[in-house]
Amino acid sequence: MTMNGIDVSSWQAGIDLAKVPCDFVIVKTTQGNWYVSPNADAQYQSAKKSGRLLGIYHYIDGRGGAAGEVDFFIRNCKNYIKEALIAVDWE
Repeated sequence: MTMNGIDVSSWQAGIDLAKVPCDFVIVKTTQGNWYVSPNADAQYQSAKKSGRLLGIYHYIDGRGGAAGEVDFFIRNCKNYIKEALIAVDWE
């Protein structure tokens, strides 16, 4: 079975996910140990309301150390963890 999905971040602020033909949406929530996307919750709730499968991701920037970034991500995303796939973006 093939599934189509997208990832969104603050670069896609205001996107109407109900109009996007996809099966899943992965939302950027945090970066490093300093950034929480101001659009993450709105994008997450829009995807959820549209019946999409859900994911969240953390962008690793290396500034906070591995343990610090994990703690920051969990602290800021704990309400999504039980219903969303968890991913990291490490470039």
